[in-house]
Amino acid sequence: MDQVRSGERRTRDLSWGDARARALMHALAGDAATRAGFLICAIEVVRPQGLLEFVAIHGDPASAAERLGTASRLSDMQLVFAQGEEHGRLLWIPDENLTDEVRERIDDVIVIPDIPVTGAPDAWHPMDMLVARIADERGDLRALLYLDVPHDLRRLDDARMVEVGDELGTILSSVLTVVEREEYADHMRVIRATRRLARSNPARHDVKHLLREARSTLLAALSVDELEIRVFLDQEAGTRASLALDLPPEVRRALDEAAARAWTHQRVLVIEAGQVWGDRELAAYADWFTTALDKADFEAVVVAPVGVDDEVLGMMMCARRTGSRRWTDGEGVAALELGHDLGRAIANAHATERERRLLEELRELEVARHWFLRELTHEINNPMTTIVANAEFLASSETLDERDLRRSRAILRASARLGDLLQGLSMLSQVSDPQQPPSMQQVDLVPVVEETLSGMTAVAERAGIALHVVGDLDEAVVLGDPREIASAVTNLVDNAVKYSDAGHEVWIGVERRPDGGLSVVCTDEGLGISEADQANLFTPLFRSTNEAALMRPGTGLGLGIVREIMQRHGGSIEVQSTLGRGTRVRLHFRPLVPRDGAAT
Repeated sequence: MDQVRSGERRTRDLSWGDARARALMHALAGDAATRAGFLICAIEVVRPQGLLEFVAIHGDPASAAERLGTASRLSDMQLVFAQGEEHGRLLWIPDENLTDEVRERIDDVIVIPDIPVTGAPDAWHPMDMLVARIADERGDLRALLYLDVPHDLRRLDDARMVEVGDELGTILSSVLTVVEREEYADHMRVIRATRRLARSNPARHDVKHLLREARSTLLAALSVDELEIRVFLDQEAGTRASLALDLPPEVRRALDEAAARAWTHQRVLVIEAGQVWGDRELAAYADWFTTALDKADFEAVVVAPVGVDDEVLGMMMCARRTGSRRWTDGEGVAALELGHDLGRAIANAHATERERRLLEELRELEVARHWFLRELTHEINNPMTTIVANAEFLASSETLDERDLRRSRAILRASARLGDLLQGLSMLSQVSDPQQPPSMQQVDLVPVVEETLSGMTAVAERAGIALHVVGDLDEAVVLGDPREIASAVTNLVDNAVKYSDAGHEVWIGVERRPDGGLSVVCTDEGLGISEADQANLFTPLFRSTNEAALMRPGTGLGLGIVREIMQRHGGSIEVQSTLGRGTRVRLHFRPLVPRDGAAT
């Protein structure tokens, strides 16, 4: 809010109190007028930034309609009070005590009753004032209660003024209670507004947005002229240096350390001209702050630590211009509570930002990995084709001796293994790429199993291994990519044959689960897998520690590819194995959702 010039009145942007608080003030004003024997009673409350606001005017409807909710400068009334006389709880300012300068300053600010000026020495003059100054326990002025126009239109003698002040004692205490209760309610509204802000979607994901919105919200809600939020964990995340104190590095460090101590002891720091409250070590810089406050035209700066749990995350610095009222204890408690709420919000938003950055880095790494695999397989395939072609030519040549023929055949075998590896890497890259989702459609698992066994029969027969289709052969439909599902099933059968010996059998079929889902099950009597190896079974390029298994050809990519395929289809893979006794692998597919059903 802009400062109010001398003698100026205007409606406040944020008037004091809700309807209930104002009604209480009106009732107290009426009661005070009745008890004291006056026609008019007005109550002003002291607002931040050195302002006074009329909140109740009893007995003068015209003035109430014009003046309620308007603001004037407290400093102007302090000039009036300096010309008054103390009588117990009341201050008496007769018309004749007012200088021309004071009259000019308060013109169009005070309530002047419409009564005649008789000139009699004991007659009440329209400019006479009888005021009760209401202060809190610290002695800070919180409200003013004015009495005007006695019923008999005569000035009170000294004894009667003291007597009236005593009679109004309870009412004055009640006014202070209403002021402090409304202040507490206002603080709670600020805290609730801050919590709503912290829970808002943009604030939860962006520290800078949170701080910008928090500054805007708290600047008005706390009735301060400037507010700056400094965050320790991210120097770029704080709000702009709106206080313009130009802190040198050593003062900045001392203030940061003081904020950390304030968080530990759960208190706020109050920096005023010539004094720093709440931290003895920071008080060493009191002279520097005095000069800085005077240069910036600040009455005081309050520093509220911001943190979460045992960690201080920063500070909130609030400033009021010269002429404003002092900070109250209640405002300090509210600022400290805001430091807790703001700290939790900053910590959550910072964690979310960190997670987003990590996810972005992971996505970039994943993109780089897929690019590398694609480029690797592409670049190696070209020379591999040349190597294989020349090796085949040499292996079929009639001019080579037996030693060179063995060498050419070795090249062919190594090339075949390298080709399998490249094919596996290419498949792994494809099925793990989120940019290339599977082409989903209804797939009957039974034909997939039958075609896989048909394609593997020749290989199995050469190895002396029998393949069997078992289980339910009725239609078993799942949602998936036919090519990827066929690849997964082929990998299972290929592994079962590869790690079995002559005379062993392999069984594969489809199971129906109680949850309505389907599973492809492949069981063999082969080498089996140790518990230690099962922990790394799906790691790309992992080979068994079993020497017998290492003698079999393989790339270590098969089961990794199968797992990626199943995860892309929302399913899972389950392995049960005992070393030396065989392995059973299940591919669990999600239940097929009916077209008119809800997704599970």
